[in-house]
Parts: sequence; structure tokens; C-alpha cells
Amino acid sequence: MRLFRSLLTLLALCAAQPAFAASDPVPGAAADKVDSAALFVELVVNGQAKDGFLSVAKNGDHLWVDADTLRKAGIDIRDQGRIDVAAYPGFRATYDEEGQRLLLDVPAAMLPTSKIAGTAPARLKTTVSTGALLNYDLYAQRTAGITSVSLWSEQRVFGPVGTLSNTGSIRWGGSGRKGYVRYDTTYRYIDEDRAIVAEAGDTITGALPWNSAVRIGGVQIARSFRTRPDLITVPLPDFAGMAAVPSGVDLFVDGYRQQHADVGPGRFVLDNVPVVNGAGEARVVTTDAVGRQVSTVIPFYVAPELLHPGLSDFSASVGALRRGYGLKSFGYGRLVATASGRVGLTSRFTLEGHGEAASGLVLGGIGGAWAPGRFGAFHGSAAVSRRAGATGTQVTVGYTYTSRRFSLGAEHIVRSSNFTDLAGFDLANWRGGSRSDRVSGSVVLNGLGSLGVGYIDARTRDGSRARIASASFSLPLARSISAFAAADYDIDRKAFSAQLRIVVPLGGGSASAGVSRQPNRGMLFEGDYARSVPTDGGFGFAASAATGSNGGFYGQASGTWRGDAVQIDAGASTTPGSASYWAGVTGAVALLNDKVYVANQLPDAFAVIVTDLPKVPVYYENQLIGRTERDGRLFVPRVTAYHPSRFSIDTIDLPIGAEAATIEARVALREGTGAVIPMTVAIVRSGTVVLLDAFGKPFPAGTMADLSTGGQVVVGWDGIVSIDRLPAAFTLSIARPTGVCRATVAVPADAGPLANLGSVRCE
Repeated sequence: MRLFRSLLTLLALCAAQPAFAASDPVPGAAADKVDSAALFVELVVNGQAKDGFLSVAKNGDHLWVDADTLRKAGIDIRDQGRIDVAAYPGFRATYDEEGQRLLLDVPAAMLPTSKIAGTAPARLKTTVSTGALLNYDLYAQRTAGITSVSLWSEQRVFGPVGTLSNTGSIRWGGSGRKGYVRYDTTYRYIDEDRAIVAEAGDTITGALPWNSAVRIGGVQIARSFRTRPDLITVPLPDFAGMAAVPSGVDLFVDGYRQQHADVGPGRFVLDNVPVVNGAGEARVVTTDAVGRQVSTVIPFYVAPELLHPGLSDFSASVGALRRGYGLKSFGYGRLVATASGRVGLTSRFTLEGHGEAASGLVLGGIGGAWAPGRFGAFHGSAAVSRRAGATGTQVTVGYTYTSRRFSLGAEHIVRSSNFTDLAGFDLANWRGGSRSDRVSGSVVLNGLGSLGVGYIDARTRDGSRARIASASFSLPLARSISAFAAADYDIDRKAFSAQLRIVVPLGGGSASAGVSRQPNRGMLFEGDYARSVPTDGGFGFAASAATGSNGGFYGQASGTWRGDAVQIDAGASTTPGSASYWAGVTGAVALLNDKVYVANQLPDAFAVIVTDLPKVPVYYENQLIGRTERDGRLFVPRVTAYHPSRFSIDTIDLPIGAEAATIEARVALREGTGAVIPMTVAIVRSGTVVLLDAFGKPFPAGTMADLSTGGQVVVGWDGIVSIDRLPAAFTLSIARPTGVCRATVAVPADAGPLANLGSVRCE
């Protein structure tokens, strides 16, 4: 039977041979069918692979692809239906048979635009603790045999619900008013999410560049961009470019690298990249995979007078006008109301508005700032007031341009005789026009120094006029040595003043010498030396002396010592016929975390680091600021408010057994407040015990034991068991065939961080 089947198979093979030979042309025909069949391949556009597979109809050298499929891949093509990408204008298509890919190169302009946003500053919710603060400034002076002493102080209470502060000063001796005078008492609440500050009490009204602010006692609500450092408040330029293949993009602004990003083929836009104010030059460099670079230079201008489109800034106040500020504790006048606002309409124009109202006075004005591209910024405003039946006007026009090498500014302000506002509301003679013109400019002359010029022409309400022209010049002479010259000329009084000075670094400070001419003193020959107080505290001083052409001598000397808790200043001065001496002490006392701290004045935020362990090194922004005290706390003054601050501790020098739950914290603090930042370090006791069975033999290695405090431990060699975080006492349990045995261990109170607890039987 097997032989019969083998013969049949051999006959079938022989019969098939002629048929196979007769069909030799068939493989060629099959190949043509494959060329015209649908292929499913990976699409690679300008060197960048796309997700998914693409259906391609290959017919000889023609490659037919559906246009909708190309649009989904990001190619901006207007055709409909199937198109031959191998013959399409501007396209270059290659079918990679081995890799089953369609390699398609298209013009970069047909690819989508990638937007790359600049890295925005991180935003953290502020941390605020409850506490109190006292800032003080004690000052004493003796002149012409008369001694006067004054003490300025600020009392502040703060917490999550806001800040309440009071300022004032008390005077003894001397001439003038004596006793205590209150300055400001204000409650302040901050809504950081909406960047709004609300105040009740004594406050200063918000103002625009073309109107005046006044002090009132009342309420105010205003925008505060300081509370949101993550917001970009000015319009920033966009830097665009194009890449034909996947590339790296670097942005350089005025020679400094600002950003790097990887982009795909097509257009790209670098958006909201922080740059310098004024005029600058950006260079966009694209680098492909083989190192080829294309550099594009883009000039730009950033006007700080503008608001980002859609962003608004405002202030609204209602209250009683302050009178006799600094002289009276409770001097208040009529009820007034003010409102100011700005809104960014476009990236080149910001609209402004202002209004004031009081009994018998109404004022309204409108203005704006406009930056026409790279040519600086213009600003202007017009305001109208009406008081006592008289209407007055104010018009302002100005221009500014700033660059690294050149700056220019000009402003013209004119007020009619009947114009008035709240700043002049209480003046007995409020009528009278005024006018001022100001022009200034500066230029950097490369290695030849810098030159500045200015001119002011002002006419006051009483009709007097002042016209002053000024010029200054600074020149670097050698390494760290510079010369400075300045001159002023009062055109109306025909008075000329000038000075020439050379500054030389010397002994950790700077020395200078010069000559000056002043209308009332004639020629003066001057010399001085100053050395600043080191940033981490210490001693600094300054001394100056001058002698005039008339033989008069002028001198002054002062010294400053700053420690962690206080700053002390003292000095003396002499002029022909008189001498003066003074001394001052400034500092602060803070109550936070149930402890009193003494420090230098604390105008902004501060913090207390709590580790519960002494002598722990603490760092603020990677700078060592001290070690914790015996109670495990460290006071950190002068923390920048609202910005995410980095606090960290160094664990290298911690004692054996010390364990830190947190070694780094990023915290944002609110202005005028303090915060407690816990970074607890605990001493963790660990120990070993030898676990023996009922016969006194160690348990085999690998035996599992249950802890009474939870979890399991493994018995090691020789029955040794290691226990972390030792409690005062614990029990080990082991399940055996004969039952469960237990061993109780008592930990001595004086056990060290790595305690040897001896051996114990499990019974």
C-alpha cells in the first residue's frame, strides 16, 4: 500500500512539470498585480514618522494616496480624492519596500505650525502662619547744642485672614512737635487667585503716570500683579521660524541663550519667552540631526508701559482725604472717591482711564500707551476737571525708547489755569496753569564710556519758571577704575554747577576724589572712601572730606554694624560754623511658632524652619544660612514674597539614627507675613536581638517572625533579628508545628540608635 501511494505521488509530480514550465510568464504578471495593489505602510513626512499605517496604491512609479489621509497627517493640501504623491508638485516620494515605509518630503510651509511657549514661573499657594511683628527705628541727633530723639515703629499682626498694621513715631526734645504721631493703620487682605488686594484704613490711592495719588482713610480694592509672579503682564514678541526636518531650536536674546526646544518639520513659533525691556535682538538657530544650522536674526521692542492683551489693571478707593499727614494722628477732610484702570486691547495699545470725585469737584480723563513696532512707545492723555463752576484741562504727551546702547525720553504736560485734582484740593490758591517739558537721552560709546543729556523747562502755578540743562559722562579708565563728569546750567538764574570725580577700588571698598563747582560754595575739592557692610553682616563705614576755595572745610564720617539681631549706625558731620552727631538702632521683634525672635527690620516675608533637632544645616536657595538652634528651629529673615523659595537641610552631618521626613521644601510666602516650615528630623532607634528557641538554640535563618507592632521580620544567621524604629517594648511571634511561641523584648530607655538587645527565648 505504501509503495502504491509513493508511485502515485511521483506520477503527480511528473505530470506537473510541463504545466509549471508552460506558466513561466505568470510571475511577471503577478508582479504587475502587486504594483497596482493596495499597500499598508508607515508614513514618514520630512524625516518624522507618523502614527498608524497609510494605504498606498502603487502602480509602477506612481504612488496614489487619499488626500484626506494626508490632511490627517498634518499636510495642508487642498486637492480632493486620490493624488499621486510621486508626481505632485513640490513633493518627493520614495517607497521603502524593505522597511514598508512611504518616505515623503513636502514643503515646510504645508506642515502645521508648532507653538512653543516659554517656561512660565512656577506658582505655589502661599503659606501663612499666625504671628506678630514689631519693626523699630530709634534715631538720635545733636546739632548746635540741641538733642532730639525719635522712635519710629510698626506693629503688625498677620495670619491667613489678612494683615493688620499700625505705624507711627514718637519724638523727644528738639524743636517742633513732640510726642506720638500716628501715620497709618491698615487692614490688608490679599486674594492671590485673582491678584486683588483689598485695604481698609489709611491707604494711598492708585494712580496712573499722568495723575497724582493722595492719602485717604477709607477702603480700596486694587489689582496687584506682585502676588502673581507667574503672570506675564506685558506683551512679549513671538519668534517664528521654519524647519524642513526634525531639528533643535535655540533662542538667543542679545547674545544670551534663553530657550531650547525640539521641533518637528514645519513652521514653529516661540511664544511668551521672557526677554529684556526695550529694544533687543533675537537670534533663532535651528540645528538638524547632521549638525546643519540656519540662523535668523529678529529685532524686537518690548514696551513695559503696555499690558498683555486681555489683561486689566485697576484701583478704586473711597474715603476721607488725609490732612496734616505726619503732623496729626487723625487729620481727615472731605469724602473723596477715585478710580483708575488700564486694559490691554492689543499687543500694541493699552487703554487707560481715571476719575476723581469730591464735594464740588469732578475729574475724568482718558489716555493710552502705543508701541508701533520697534520704534519705542508713545503715551498720551487728556483730562477735564470742574470745580466752582470752572472747567480746566490737562494734556500729556510723551515718548520713550530704550535699547542696550541708546535711550531717549520726552514728555510734555500742560494744565490750564482752572484745572485741579484731589492732590491740590485743599490748597487755598488752587487756580493757576502749569507747564513742563522734559527731554533726556543717553548713549553708550562702547569703550569710550557713556554720555547722558537732559533738559527741563517747568512753569509752576505761581508763574515762576525753571529751565535746567544737564549733561553727564562716565569713562572706564582701567580695570575697575572709572571717571565721572557732570554739569548743570540753570538758564533763568544763570547758575552753573559741575563736578569731576575718579573712582578707584581700594581695600575691599572704593575711594574717590574730585573737584566740583557749586553756585553757593564756589570750588570744592573732595575725597571720600566707603566700604559696604558684608551681605552676611559685619562692619561698614564711609568718610568724606571737602575744602572750598574760600577756605571752608566740610567733613562727614559714618559707620554701620549689622548683626543678626540689630543694625547700629553712628556718624558725625561738620560744616563751617556747625557740627552734627547722630546715632541709630534699627531692628525687629517677631513672634512666630510660640517663640520670640529678634532680627533686623523685616519689611517683607520671613520664615522659621523647624527640624526638632539642633545644629542641622539649613539652606535657602542653595546658600547656607545657618544651623538650627538648641530647640531645633532657625529664623530666616528677608525671604522674597510670592516667589517659590527653596529651603533644604543637609543630612550628611546628622547624627547616627537621624531620619528626615523632608529634606527639601518649595514654599511661597505672602508679603508682610511669616510662615513655619516643618522639616522634622527624628532620631530613630534600631536594634538587634538574638532569637532562641525553647532549647536555647538560634532559629534557622529565613524563619519569619510576626511583630506585635505590625509587620514581619526575617531571622538572619545565628538567629539575629534586626528591628527598625524600636518601640519601648515589643513581642516576636513564630508559628511552629507544635504551636505559636512568643518572645517579649523590653528596650532600655537609654538604648542608643543601634542597640544590642541581647538574646531572648521564644516560648
